[in-house]
Amino acid sequence: MHLLTSRATFTILSPLEHNTIYITSINATAYYKGDPVGNIEYYDTLEVPPGASETPRLPVSWNLGSVGYEAVRKALGGVLKLEARATIGVRIGEFQEEVWFVGDGIGAKVRI
Repeated sequence: MHLLTSRATFTILSPLEHNTIYITSINATAYYKGDPVGNIEYYDTLEVPPGASETPRLPVSWNLGSVGYEAVRKALGGVLKLEARATIGVRIGEFQEEVWFVGDGIGAKVRI
């Protein structure tokens, strides 16, 4: 996470060997100990080829004044464990679906 630019990047690991996955939308909220930290709403297509790839910097809307945001600010230059909940639009070929993602213990490197 980049605090000054309010952007986040993610490494995505595709389990597919021969097909590209297309992420068509992201509506996600990150939490610190149950307190919302920030949101990502992204409605452009991201290509995820087989293997590991990194997203472009995605815009983050911070929940300023929250306990979670304060924890992120204090973690500058380090790593913070976050939870995440997201609805993600996914397309593989002609197949299109929305996926509900729940993640815990996500290590976020916090940078300026």
